[in-house]
Amino acid sequence: MIEELTSCNEVRVLEREEGPLGDFLGDADNAFNVLQQLKNITLSPSLKRAFHRYNGLGIYWCGVGEKESLAGEFRLVQLLDAIIGGAPAWLLQEGWPEDQLALHADFRVFDSQLYGGVGTFSALRLQDVVENPEIWYFNTTYGSLKLDLDYARYMDHLLLTRGIYYWQYLFADVPPEHYNFETIGLDLKDSINFLEENFPDDDYSELRTRLNDRLSRWNIS
Repeated sequence: MIEELTSCNEVRVLEREEGPLGDFLGDADNAFNVLQQLKNITLSPSLKRAFHRYNGLGIYWCGVGEKESLAGEFRLVQLLDAIIGGAPAWLLQEGWPEDQLALHADFRVFDSQLYGGVGTFSALRLQDVVENPEIWYFNTTYGSLKLDLDYARYMDHLLLTRGIYYWQYLFADVPPEHYNFETIGLDLKDSINFLEENFPDDDYSELRTRLNDRLSRWNIS
């Protein structure tokens, strides 16, 4: 997917990272066994198909010409790094409400933004005896939302969306009192149009359906 973005004439790649492979992890079976032995954490075998060994894999891109405002970004770390690294320290500092502190303590960030940055990340919510962790999307302005995705499906849709900003809102129940969804929704509409024009071999019908549902809820045309 990174090579596909790089070779597209309508895309300008601003930053790109392909960190070293964690070869010591071996395949997914071995990596999941290492996690169980080191941390006594058992993950569902269904997540193995999305396993990768990159210690930093990402891209920051935008459109060209009149489409320059359309952009996307992601930076992935492999699961063991995310889980063993723990929750970000700044999310555990005093000042957060107690219920948010408890939620943040479970977060293990696997997808973030280092360059364009709109203040968001995606994290596993690591809870005891949960083999297929919830996926949460965090926005520094609006807080946290649980996504209707597990890790493997998140990675499927990251590949499909090429990391367009705010694609995760298509898989969340967005509360209207906290979000400027009119702007976000229209940006997503333009971004999906851009993807359909430049990567026509993929099927964007699910994204389109989810977006139309959200736009209709808030009377956005």
